[in-house]
Amino acid sequence: MKYFSLQLKRVCRAFPAILLTTLVLAGALALLAYLQALSSSHSEERQKITLALVGDAEDSYLGLGVALIQEMDSSRFTCTLTEMTEDEARRALEKQQINGYLVIPENFIRSVMTGKNSKVTFVTGTSQYTVGTLLARELADAVSTLLTETQSGIYAFQRFSIQQGAVDDLDSDIYDINLRYFQFVLPRTELYDIDTPDSSPVISMQGYYVCSAMLLFFLFLGISGCHLFIRSDLSLNRILEARGFGAFRQTIAEYASCCFLLLLNYLVLSALLPLFASKAAPAIPELSAFAAADYIGLFFSFFPVIPAVGGLLYFLSQCARSLISGILLTFLCVLGLGYISGCFYPLSFFPPEVQKLSALLPTGALMEYMQNVLLGEQNGPAILILAGWTAGFPALAFLIRRRRLSR
Repeated sequence: MKYFSLQLKRVCRAFPAILLTTLVLAGALALLAYLQALSSSHSEERQKITLALVGDAEDSYLGLGVALIQEMDSSRFTCTLTEMTEDEARRALEKQQINGYLVIPENFIRSVMTGKNSKVTFVTGTSQYTVGTLLARELADAVSTLLTETQSGIYAFQRFSIQQGAVDDLDSDIYDINLRYFQFVLPRTELYDIDTPDSSPVISMQGYYVCSAMLLFFLFLGISGCHLFIRSDLSLNRILEARGFGAFRQTIAEYASCCFLLLLNYLVLSALLPLFASKAAPAIPELSAFAAADYIGLFFSFFPVIPAVGGLLYFLSQCARSLISGILLTFLCVLGLGYISGCFYPLSFFPPEVQKLSALLPTGALMEYMQNVLLGEQNGPAILILAGWTAGFPALAFLIRRRRLSR
């Protein structure tokens, strides 16, 4: 018990400096989140897919078609068309100012009207295959399908009418069928309904990054506090073992003091929560309807983060023999685990194999646990994985301590 009290005193003496590091870390994470939100809050125009048209700008039919798409078609909400020369379009694509460009050959409209269908070349970048590039390709495929199908219908109707001898009002009928196609193509978004299943709620991007920021906060906190638990000289620990205070009791006392350090920082973080909630909660759907009692419940619900992260950080400190190697080991492990667990990029960006691996890692289980807490979902598998790691890390640290004391 005295050894545990000594460890708590060491933690309390180091806490002011660690608290300062904690506040700097919190400020850095908040600044990073602010810059991320600022960069993502660009104008509606920049959120659209931007395509350049390279062709004969003097073609009145082509200009009429572009104006019609930009003013009446529903694609105007997702796509912006702009006219450029081919050199301008190539330079803009290299600078990633556009998602691609269409090279329209000469007399393209005439070829469509006569059924020859000259090919339009769609050029995209190869250095960065983004979501915008994929959507641009899908859009080009959709336009190609609409053009060929409607054109086939018009020419098939024309040939059938000529074969049947119904040519008296053929021009008027062709005009009518063109109008019918316009009526079907332009409001095509009304031809289907969008149904989103309610069986599995999905966390918002804001709520996701609240969980990742909190997890990263505690993970990187271990770098500033790992010097308290790294043992390069075990002389005192051997004396304690000789007096009956063995490796197991030493491990439990040091692990408990590590969790106590995280708890102190967690209390400081919770004290700042009302200020954060008043500013950011309206922008976070999961917290928008929270009352004061809900935040108290959230405080206790996130509490399992402390023993799980404390076990991980304490285990890493026992794997090192010097302060420099301990800091480096902690930093690299925390960085790698945070990346694989989706703290920097959403986990859905990773391959299915990485997502399955992440679910078994302590950081991945913590991310899933915190997201389920915000969504109000049950935490069956995640809490079991966390319980296993929470018990496993001190056990591994105990084995390391016992082996080092036996040498």
